Amino acid sequence: MSFYRIPSPLEFTYIAADLPHYSPLVNQFFVIGNGDIDSNKLRSALAQAVTANPGFKVRLKGYWGWRRWDDQGLAPTVEDIDAPDWDSASSEGAPLLGNPIDLRHESPCQIAKIRTRTGTHVLFRTHHAVTDGRGTVHLMNDVFRILRGEDPLGSSSMLTEWDIAMREERPDSTVSEDDCLPVIKGSVDPERTGYQWYRFDWKGDKNKFAAKILFACAQLARAHFGEGKVLFRIPADLRRYMEKNEGFTVANCSGAIDLEINADTKLNEIRSSIVRSMRNKMDLAPFKEKYQYVKWLPKSLFRVHPESLKRMHREQRYRMSGSVSYMGDVANEMFSCDGFEPFSQFGVPIPFENRPLFVAACSYNNLTNIIIGCPRAVCNPSELKQFCQKLSNTLDAL
Repeated sequence: MSFYRIPSPLEFTYIAADLPHYSPLVNQFFVIGNGDIDSNKLRSALAQAVTANPGFKVRLKGYWGWRRWDDQGLAPTVEDIDAPDWDSASSEGAPLLGNPIDLRHESPCQIAKIRTRTGTHVLFRTHHAVTDGRGTVHLMNDVFRILRGEDPLGSSSMLTEWDIAMREERPDSTVSEDDCLPVIKGSVDPERTGYQWYRFDWKGDKNKFAAKILFACAQLARAHFGEGKVLFRIPADLRRYMEKNEGFTVANCSGAIDLEINADTKLNEIRSSIVRSMRNKMDLAPFKEKYQYVKWLPKSLFRVHPESLKRMHREQRYRMSGSVSYMGDVANEMFSCDGFEPFSQFGVPIPFENRPLFVAACSYNNLTNIIIGCPRAVCNPSELKQFCQKLSNTLDAL
């Protein structure tokens, strides 16, 4: 067995989140299309893509602070599933989502081909301890390149978000994470556990969409809960700091911008704040040198205590109002191959039960696909669907 690289501090926290029956921190992306892909061809293409991107063919070795990614990982898997009654509009009845990925005994990369009445759903699952959303999309693109007979782009870089943050000048954070309003008004039940999501297509003007969705959610938070603090986290890709000769890394390489939205903040001010935050490197602010010691800490410290979680839901106050991740325009044809024509794709929100809202969105053709995730303790499925309609109407009015 041979050493590949050390997990970053962030990756150590993702490893800690795993339970024997549940892996919450898994990147899960769907491509939906007409037709089919031969499972053996898909399995071969995934194996070739992982070979071209060795950062995906790893397994966890060692213990405590000596844990490491070993390059003798297991072969990735492809599974066939029939789910005729699932319409993919919500998490209700969704197969596989949340299934555990054992980082010591399984590949961190999996594909499931799910047959439904609305089309073939190709689900890519990658453990977040190995890669982030951008890395997962890179893997998806390489798999479909190989299926089309093209060469994969591949990646040999081992850089992580920690490597980049530690070599850059990092500003201090200008916001505090506490006492934030939620966004969704529903039948709160702190005893309910688990996560849920619902998705819909929005056909409005996608210009300034990231600012629009933040503005709309802030409006709804105050309309539902009155005056109070509204703070959103926006994931940011730190690969923008990489030099051209460093290529592309499939390791976790994400930072975050924390943006507080005051009651009198205008739409264009939100957009300007995002641009200004990027210019000032605020996506590096969350990284502190002391986090290098995370690998020596017990896993339990990185899991929210059940009683603390219940208190958040009961008091309706959180460390932040939610997370908003917008991927921008994505071309469906990147995920096409002989016999399979995609017409939609989406990413599943990461199920953070201590954040009352997660918005994931991407645009293609003339629409934007929006997925709203939240803890089951915040509302019931019917109320979540109603909130999505209310959000759509609020966006229409902007």
